[in-house]
Amino acid sequence: MVKYGIKILEYAKEFLDKLDDKSRKKVLFNLWKSREVNDPELFKK
Repeated sequence: MVKYGIKILEYAKEFLDKLDDKSRKKVLFNLWKSREVNDPELFKK
């Protein structure tokens, strides 16, 4: 269940495009996970 939406701003897209594939996938995975799970460790990162 999605608790809230996430908008990725153009500046963030540019940053993500500069990351290597593995790092980009990890960041996006954690963003999508944060929509559903209130995990203090996740937000700590």
